[in-house]
Amino acid sequence: MQSYLQYRRIYKQLEKQIVVKDERPENVWTSERRYSYRDGRIQSDWIEGEEDEGARRRKEHGNLTPMSGPAFLPRHSTRQHMERDGDVERADYDPEIQPDPQTLNTQETLGGTTNMMLTGVERPADGVADGATDDLAQKDKFIVVTYEGDYDPVDPHNWPFFLRLGYTIIVSLIALTMLWATTIDSTVNASARAVFRTSYELESVPTGVYLIGIGIGGLLMAPISEVIGRNAVYIPSLFLFMLFTMGTGLAKNVGQRIACRFLAGFCGSTPVVAAAGSLVDLWSRIERIYAFSLYSTLAFMGPLVAPTPGSFINQQPVINWRWVDWITIILAGLVLGLVVLFLPETYSPLLLRWKAKQLRRLTGDNRYRAPLEVKKIPFFRRLGHALYRPLIFFATEPIIMVFTVYLSALFIVLYTWISGYVFIYQGIYKFNEGQVGMALLGVAVGVLLGNLFVPLALKFLRKDIRRAHARGKPRPDPEVSLYMAMFGAPAIPISLFWMGWTARPSISFWCPLGASVLFGVGVFCIFVSSFQYVADAFEFHAASALASIHMFRFVAAGVMRVIARIFYDNVGIPWTLTILGLILTALLPVPYVLYWYGPVIRGWSRYSAISS
Repeated sequence: MQSYLQYRRIYKQLEKQIVVKDERPENVWTSERRYSYRDGRIQSDWIEGEEDEGARRRKEHGNLTPMSGPAFLPRHSTRQHMERDGDVERADYDPEIQPDPQTLNTQETLGGTTNMMLTGVERPADGVADGATDDLAQKDKFIVVTYEGDYDPVDPHNWPFFLRLGYTIIVSLIALTMLWATTIDSTVNASARAVFRTSYELESVPTGVYLIGIGIGGLLMAPISEVIGRNAVYIPSLFLFMLFTMGTGLAKNVGQRIACRFLAGFCGSTPVVAAAGSLVDLWSRIERIYAFSLYSTLAFMGPLVAPTPGSFINQQPVINWRWVDWITIILAGLVLGLVVLFLPETYSPLLLRWKAKQLRRLTGDNRYRAPLEVKKIPFFRRLGHALYRPLIFFATEPIIMVFTVYLSALFIVLYTWISGYVFIYQGIYKFNEGQVGMALLGVAVGVLLGNLFVPLALKFLRKDIRRAHARGKPRPDPEVSLYMAMFGAPAIPISLFWMGWTARPSISFWCPLGASVLFGVGVFCIFVSSFQYVADAFEFHAASALASIHMFRFVAAGVMRVIARIFYDNVGIPWTLTILGLILTALLPVPYVLYWYGPVIRGWSRYSAISS
């Protein structure tokens, strides 16, 4: 719905940008210029900051809001968008438009009709300046359509702040729903075992294969979102997720339940891995500190809150245990409604293609082409490149390799930790199932407290931006995104040792609950940093880069979810958590090493968006 309305809005905006010279226009305003008819021709003047409060604020704060801080000089170019749309090797140009085009908001950038003036398109830079002649325009094979400078309202980065905030919340709710399903199912294992007459380990497999499905599905869904757009993937994925979750609830045996859970996870992988790309579409680099924090907070609420209603459902004899699946379907349906009604398309190459299509419609000139349409590579070849790109990233990108190991270990710890709550609070402190689910909210409290580090990280980031500007660089290196990880990394091994050796009958249950709060702080800080760092380092291919990491961390978590009970039964609570703590202690230097040596490591990268 929103995508259709957005398509229409682009048409209406372009209608205002096309000026017929015979009408003698006076003060025609576009995003960056004011046009008027003087001395027998169309003249233009730049919009000065003092004439427009919004423009002055954008100059100071980097396009967007007062919280943003110094600007990153975010110019748009054809090469940028041609490289962004999903080709692994390079951006192919038609030889007739080389050298690299530049943005030309000229007085008379003409299409096929000499009586019309249009702003916000690109033509070859060689020999073209303000006041370009009609003849030169006619000689071009096509005209490349791009954003009209920094402040083009078609660009999602320039949408109103609260509009982008609302869209971010919707994307976060999609992820919350998918991750909700990773833990609520496990709360009814005992009831499912009684119905299907299986062992505990076998009944844990549906939860494990759901996580594995998310990991594998991300390899397919995230790159596709970089080719056909975000909404074209979000909406079908949510619908199929609901169908397979329904199949899970109606399953007659554990085999059917396992198959449907895997397919539900496969389809539900899209928002988990593509959300980072959506946030990059909407927010400037400095604003992503807030955006990724909001996304991570809401996404983590899913697996941490879900066991509470799941446990109470399992306790009630009048409610069938299959209601954990029906609640998930209801939640997914509500989110799907929000997506269909309110979530617009944010993927820039697709928006520019819509803009070019509308320009052809308005002007009758078929030479207007978006960067996505200029390229000669066929659609299915681009799609094939996008599908194997996550594997290329994992095999060739040192940053991806390091973060894959780090976050896989962290996810193993997270889901082993969640499994251990039954052993700790039900086995040691004699909590009932509902109380065990409530105890898990301690981690959720820690996630919320982790947001207190966001202003501190932003303070350091602003200093780094000013330092980069002083050195003549338009933006700092991506390593400035690692502050949150450096703040929170020590909290995880400390909390593991703390809970492992204080979870005993002689010590109050409040003590291990305190450890869970500290654990939540550490997990939140690391995930906010990892999302933002990878998104900054691989900006144009953020979804594919994160898909590489997500595949291994979800697969590892799924396997560990199945065998976690074996560890607790045979090794014991103290030593299980101690082993996990030692693993995270060994990996503790990762964010610090990347902070100091990241520029060198990125120097070996082929796909990093920013290289020092």
